[in-house]
Amino acid sequence: MKLSNRTLSRTKLYCAGAAAVMGCALSAQPTLKLSAQERKNLAIATRELKDMLQYNHLEIANETMADSYIQHNPNVPNGREGFLKFFSSLPNRQPEPIKPEWKNPPTLTITSGPYVFFMWDRKAKDPADPSKEYTWDHFDMVRVENGKIQEHWDEGRKNPPAPGR
Repeated sequence: MKLSNRTLSRTKLYCAGAAAVMGCALSAQPTLKLSAQERKNLAIATRELKDMLQYNHLEIANETMADSYIQHNPNVPNGREGFLKFFSSLPNRQPEPIKPEWKNPPTLTITSGPYVFFMWDRKAKDPADPSKEYTWDHFDMVRVENGKIQEHWDEGRKNPPAPGR
């Protein structure tokens, strides 16, 4: 994969931050191999973020999420049931056939012990000039224990109320 200097610098910055939070070492060329448990944790995290959220298969929650799931996004309630209620209320979330590839693959994946971190490039309209787009980064990080996702973090902030409320 080719990276521009801007992307490479931004990626290094996020990697350094993620490494500090997760207590892992990173290099330009990954040299560490994942343990068997880390491979399992990555598979569980991928099942949630790719199959459940990108392909809209919420029924997977029972096999991937703990009942007491802790959600750090202020818009989504804690607990598996709160998560399911929130996501099932979103419009246009019909299940699609699950494919091996991500619909929108992460640009960065880091696994360290029970933590799995994914980062994606996103595009948005530039508020200063709506005819232009800019790229920003979205991340998701989960903690996996006992074969289930126990906790989730992202950059979520409180959503403004819908118009007319």
